[in-house]
Amino acid sequence: MFCVIQKIQMKKSDPYGTRKEIIVTETKFGFAGEEPKTSYGYSYSNERFERPVLDAYKISIHHSYRENGKVKKKQWVICTMGYYDFIDSWYGDHYIDRTLQEKLNEMGIDEDTFHEMINAKLEPLAKQIESEFQQTEEYKVKKEQEAVLATHRAAEAAFNKVYGQDEYKYCYDVFGMLRNPDYLKELKARKYGQEEYTKRSYEESFKRTYNQYSNGGGSSYYTASQSNYTDEEKKVLHEIYRMASKKFHPDACGDDGSKMKFLTKLKEQWGL
Repeated sequence: MFCVIQKIQMKKSDPYGTRKEIIVTETKFGFAGEEPKTSYGYSYSNERFERPVLDAYKISIHHSYRENGKVKKKQWVICTMGYYDFIDSWYGDHYIDRTLQEKLNEMGIDEDTFHEMINAKLEPLAKQIESEFQQTEEYKVKKEQEAVLATHRAAEAAFNKVYGQDEYKYCYDVFGMLRNPDYLKELKARKYGQEEYTKRSYEESFKRTYNQYSNGGGSSYYTASQSNYTDEEKKVLHEIYRMASKKFHPDACGDDGSKMKFLTKLKEQWGL
């Protein structure tokens, strides 16, 4: 039992070549009473690369045997793959699993043996076709597009992590070009304002607690159970400690170290 790959010719060329360009799209929308914002997305051009090679390959399994002194042959057609199918898919996409199982039962082999026979014959051909395709303009453009999109996704994720979900698309297009510098300035100003507000809130909270402690009203505070803090709350407390330790370190505030000692006690009480 062995695999046979027969080269044949298709009547029509493959119409699904890579699209030639990535195009920036613009979408305007906004809520009532607000000025609409422009979101920058992308799509592909309608024009595709031509795929002129009409070669196709019929894959089948053959079995020769003797019956009553005569040589007989049986064959099972598995699928037919066009030249460009080797670029876009694998042979498993071109047959029906249920039908294949029926053929395997007739052949008397398991699926692992079947794939070993197919791959042994098909792999050299697949490598040859892939090597040829890598010399084409279509391949070069396809790789360039993949690189553009990978860079875009990474930049978008990093930007949104800092400025908020989906904000990147209101500033930059898929090629990383800044489309709305005014909105970027607005985002930066908003981010700065939020950080300053958080910083002041932490400092004011610390001062109130410190004053309470200094005036003898801190004893009841320390009776709070550490187990009451959730993981999320502890993350906030970590941030409070980090920011406060910078401000109240003796080298920064010039005191005798009492504020930093108090902060350390708070850290212990918070269970950090």
